[in-house]
Amino acid sequence: MPPKGNAIIGQSGGPTIVINASLAGAVEAAEKRDEIETFYGAIHGLTGVLDEQMIDLFREDDEVIRSLKTTPSAALGSCRLKPKAQDLERCMEVFKAHNIRYFFYNGGNDSQLTCHLISELAKSSDWDMQVVGIPKTIDNDLVITDNCPGFGSAARYASACVQFAAKDAEAFGTVEVVEVMGRNAGWLTGSVLAGRLDDYMAPHLVYLPEVDVNPDEFLADCRAIYDEHGYLVVAVSEGFSFADSGLATTSQKIDEFGHARLGGVASALGDMIEDELGVRARSDTLGNLQRCFGWCASQVDIDEAYACGVDAVNRSCNGETDVMITIQRKSNEPFEFETETTSLVSVADQTKVVPPEWINERGNGVTQEFIDYVRPLMTGGGEPLPTDLPHFPRLRRLAVDRKLEPYARTK
Repeated sequence: MPPKGNAIIGQSGGPTIVINASLAGAVEAAEKRDEIETFYGAIHGLTGVLDEQMIDLFREDDEVIRSLKTTPSAALGSCRLKPKAQDLERCMEVFKAHNIRYFFYNGGNDSQLTCHLISELAKSSDWDMQVVGIPKTIDNDLVITDNCPGFGSAARYASACVQFAAKDAEAFGTVEVVEVMGRNAGWLTGSVLAGRLDDYMAPHLVYLPEVDVNPDEFLADCRAIYDEHGYLVVAVSEGFSFADSGLATTSQKIDEFGHARLGGVASALGDMIEDELGVRARSDTLGNLQRCFGWCASQVDIDEAYACGVDAVNRSCNGETDVMITIQRKSNEPFEFETETTSLVSVADQTKVVPPEWINERGNGVTQEFIDYVRPLMTGGGEPLPTDLPHFPRLRRLAVDRKLEPYARTK
């Protein structure tokens, strides 16, 4: 029989456009459970537990909690803390002091590992506690689950940005290189192809971190596309690398989890393409807006995130622990899903990369199977994709016959 006591929830890692929908779902579900007496929110994730910086979520205004479903970023504040043994021991002291019997942590693979460590410590400490992980990441790289809340909205934003930037590149006949988040997994970068409805449209070339790119083939493809369409748009993951020498785009700094900071690949590739083609190349890095641009929220993404928060609370109160909520796809048209669970140890510190069969043979794009997977996750609540992504008319450009000799411009 699950214990009766207090619960706590924390948000961890990079926030997403829909992470607060999971928080809203958890709070509203907890209000209906007799097992949970008070529901605490940890300010800045696990650091809030360590410092006893917690708030009473049951005392928040109901309308505010409801509005969290469409509020981007982390309402409780996030953190990137890789807990040491003494941190975990301190957490147990806080849990016991506040009679916390339910722990929910909303984050990616590092956060699920933290959940598992807390669960194991609770068992060895003889403290009856339910621990459930709630998935979240724009990278979509958690294993077992079909997709991750946060991904669909970020994919929608990234795809829209590429379409907007492409119109500028087409107008000037230039090159545009767009850098998309993705260290080891190219789900987000590949998703920008969902907005491409015709051969002339962007992005023309897409490179995922799963592929070690041949530099000669890369430049040959850039030239061929530019010669055919008169402009070129390339989308690359921040983890892009060349097969022979890699690409030095990382700084010497590392994050709290020991990962090297990435960035600068778009600028480096833009310079390389400009030197090869003799055409002006611009670069853009989408950056943190991929995680918080609320106007591009996907309704499917919101629904999934909320459902994960609700299910986490209900499953924990029904006796499940040391698990993470997963999403299982039931159909694409219409898109339907259900929530299930998997053990925390099965997802902790694991990375789901794009399957090789979903990357095209040339390594510069993705297959239709990839597009069929990602499009339903990006729907914004209106018409199904692709009609609710940017899609602009294009002049036919029916040429008028020349009557004069070609004009020789002076340089």
